[in-house]
Amino acid sequence: MLGSVRSGWLIPSGPCQRLFDFSRHRLRGEPSDPEEDSMSRLVRSRSRLAVAGVAAAASLLLAACGSSGAASGGTGNAAGTGSSPGTAGSGNVVNLTFWSWVPGIQTSVNLWNKTHPDIQVHLDETTSGTAGTYAKMFSALKAGNAPDLGQVEYSVLPNFEHVGGLDNIAPYVNGFKKDFLGWTWNQVSLGSDVFAVPQDVGPEALFYRADLFKKYGLAVPTTWQQYLSDAEKLHAANPNAYIAAFPAADTQWFAGLAWQAGSDWFTTSGNSWLVNFTSNSSAKVASLWQELISKHLVKVEPDFANGWYKDLSDGTLLTWPSAVWGESTLMTNAASTKGDWRVAPLPSWGSTPSDGDYGGSTTVVFKDSKHPKQAAEFAAWLNTNQQSITSLITKGGLYPADAQGEKQSADNSPVAFYGGQNIWKVFAQGAAEVNTNFRWGPIMSTTFTQLGDAFSAAAAGSGTLSSALSKAQSETLSTMKQQGFAVKAG
Repeated sequence: MLGSVRSGWLIPSGPCQRLFDFSRHRLRGEPSDPEEDSMSRLVRSRSRLAVAGVAAAASLLLAACGSSGAASGGTGNAAGTGSSPGTAGSGNVVNLTFWSWVPGIQTSVNLWNKTHPDIQVHLDETTSGTAGTYAKMFSALKAGNAPDLGQVEYSVLPNFEHVGGLDNIAPYVNGFKKDFLGWTWNQVSLGSDVFAVPQDVGPEALFYRADLFKKYGLAVPTTWQQYLSDAEKLHAANPNAYIAAFPAADTQWFAGLAWQAGSDWFTTSGNSWLVNFTSNSSAKVASLWQELISKHLVKVEPDFANGWYKDLSDGTLLTWPSAVWGESTLMTNAASTKGDWRVAPLPSWGSTPSDGDYGGSTTVVFKDSKHPKQAAEFAAWLNTNQQSITSLITKGGLYPADAQGEKQSADNSPVAFYGGQNIWKVFAQGAAEVNTNFRWGPIMSTTFTQLGDAFSAAAAGSGTLSSALSKAQSETLSTMKQQGFAVKAG
């Protein structure tokens, strides 16, 4: 079957045109300790779908197989400006529903409601999308009673559009494009269509133990080759210490590193998807980590588990290449190391600075909304109004996609846990250098599982990371063809 293009996204043709690919996604990277700090658990914006929720969403969509204002924009709109009068609802008040798991986001909603009496937003505080809310969203879409607005991660956006679940809100939010980091707008739009408003981002950097780097005489690496050399020197000095962990099942972590290296796993040509996990960019990332694994210079273990937290705390692991949200993960789960960690830019692959993204969310308007204009207005305000952004930073732990928001004092102050370093400057630099070409594919849940299975086998000695990329590419191509996509290796 040939694929077709709808609203800028390539979707399959045939009776399963709107089948959402949840069927093989498994739980990955969830903390094993039920007492893990709720902020650390909620703030991580990553694609890890709970098994029960996935199964529910899969069954709902398998059963279904067979199915548009903001003001013109402007940075830092003051609270109470830019609202449109309500046109529906009791007493001409427009009532909107919003599902989100961001801690403390009610403060922003309250500010909106206070300053926009004609458009009232009612927040439903949910579990994280990966812990069941995505499944509920798809169930609501099938039933025709989805909320007006919802929290959706960048990597999951194509899946929602794949089932026709999102409104094209371009007419209402295009004026805000200039307010955001350019690459984030690329993540939420294709062609002239816009399917979400960016909220936060996950630019990457290198968390490292400054005290142990000094102890072992290591220089902070500026290139990945230097990172490998540091790993060799460290392990020679202490065979029980490792430069980092390799979390084989956390394939979105690997994707962020491939993103930094210049990979572009999914592109389009005409009406076809092109899939390429084996480019030179991806291959060099796989080769580096394969060498680290083969020489026992990294510890193969799952992240966000008790053993990993212990290793971060006791000096077993000296670095963690990760995203900005990792700053709270370390503070919560390696509290005894206060003052020992620092943050540096990710090591580079060449002379041109580049970064990847590991996480981040958006605000979408679902297709069932009877008031897409007002819903889009709220979505834009939520993520550009500076008072709202201050709350999202201080209460929600988010790093804003809004360019002006990144300059706020809340994201530009020294952090005691990191020895008084202003770590935000490092992440701001990374956010400005994110490779703009990377795109998520339409069945990322299956892709992540296929890649995680192959990586886990390779890390255990069956094959290599490079062969795992080839295997996952073949499996993703096969799955997409089975679901009716026009697709080929690119």
